Amino acid sequence: MQSGLPILLCAVLAFILFGSSNTQSITQSPSSVQEKEGESVTLVCRFTLNFDYYVMSWYQQLSNGKMTEIIYLVSTSTNTREGRYSVSHWARDKTLRLTITGLMPTDSGIYFCALGKAPR
Repeated sequence: MQSGLPILLCAVLAFILFGSSNTQSITQSPSSVQEKEGESVTLVCRFTLNFDYYVMSWYQQLSNGKMTEIIYLVSTSTNTREGRYSVSHWARDKTLRLTITGLMPTDSGIYFCALGKAPR
């Protein structure tokens, strides 16, 4: 890794799928983070919902506007890992954490925590 590489800026936003009428609240932190290439970052999404069974996703929006789902799980799941992305879910606390390890320039962009009611 070379020194002087540009700082990675991840602006973090949250949104809810399937309308806000099912949502009591959602917060995501940090609102923005600056990490260097090769480091790790953890994004935290806290929420309350009016339903018990739901789906959760993390999306990355690139500078060209393209949205990519990077990881997905359901409310009965606790943890999942795909490559450098790992998600921890605590149903009791209604908390969802995304950790990205070994940050690369392609990780820069906007990240969204998305939640919605799952079909039964």
